[in-house]
Amino acid sequence: MNKKVGQLLKEVREEKGLSIKDVARDTNIAIKFVIALENEDYSQFPGETFTVGFLKTYSDYLKLDSYTVMNIYKGEQMSESSQPLQDILDPTRPFHSIQMEKNRLLPIILISVLVIGIGLFAIFYDGSDSNSTIVKEDLEEEKTPKPIKDSIPEITFVNQSVPENSSVPFMLTPDQGFTFSVANQQCKIFIKSVKKTDDKENIATIGFNIFPERKVYFFESKVGLESVLSFNNPELASLGREIKITTQAVTDNSAKILIKLGEQNKQGTSSTVTMGDVPISIILHYSKSTFSEFIIDGQTGESRVVPAGETRQLEARDRLEIKVMDGSAVEISQNGKEKTKLGKTTRYVKKIFQKVPNPLDSTQFNIRESGE
Repeated sequence: MNKKVGQLLKEVREEKGLSIKDVARDTNIAIKFVIALENEDYSQFPGETFTVGFLKTYSDYLKLDSYTVMNIYKGEQMSESSQPLQDILDPTRPFHSIQMEKNRLLPIILISVLVIGIGLFAIFYDGSDSNSTIVKEDLEEEKTPKPIKDSIPEITFVNQSVPENSSVPFMLTPDQGFTFSVANQQCKIFIKSVKKTDDKENIATIGFNIFPERKVYFFESKVGLESVLSFNNPELASLGREIKITTQAVTDNSAKILIKLGEQNKQGTSSTVTMGDVPISIILHYSKSTFSEFIIDGQTGESRVVPAGETRQLEARDRLEIKVMDGSAVEISQNGKEKTKLGKTTRYVKKIFQKVPNPLDSTQFNIRESGE
């Protein structure tokens, strides 16, 4: 595809008989930003996060393959910038993580050499019967399933809503997962792998994460199976509500699932649960739709257009960063204080809440607010 992103958006919009005003009304993207996307005038946006967010919202609205659109955009940005691609797409991550990723191959190579050496030793070493027994026992132990330890993959996560008493379909692919809100908690779900049984039945390994926790809970599922993610499971104790997942289809590398909300955690939902020491608690009330991004303890929890009438409750241990395109569209309440407008005008607002030691009492902490 040789077309540029702006040209593609404009042509598809015109083919569908839509005006720029139609797009702005239906997507809650301001007219000037719709025009900016079609003209590829990205200087109109306060940051790369907002550009990517609006671009994805616009392409989803036009029913384009957002993954393809984003790849075109990435290619254009690479050709115009000497920055590493990941810097362009992830401007909020710590700068030292870039260098860490460059050095990641070294330990992998060393571990690979060590594993190969051990394997050759096991093959050629002519040990006693007792040693052979040990090797046999080790091999038997390897057959026992072990907990899968992994992190959230660097793929596209599409924001989705799960209404009450409704089953919502999710198509998980190697390139796309989903993020959705459950009892004011932001959750992520994705597919890790697919394996075949002896009966040639596909079984998917699915990953689930509760933000801002870093751990990922993995479970296996197959067609027709219902899996219940419950707060009664010690690994999901912080979950504010049960999530029922029914698998409808599993291909060689993807899975279609239905998600439905279940029983509330009456022992403590996300509005009351404290995951460790959580000194920062923010509630946002949206009177108008606006694009928002939340960065909780260094991790991006949500980045999308939040519609009018919604409420977001955010909790952080040490640092919470809020970015909103229209500050006048949001009222904020911090740690139980009275609600105030996030911004006095319709301009972009960035607020940072950070836990700092109390200078008068070393056992206490204050919450410092800063922003622009």
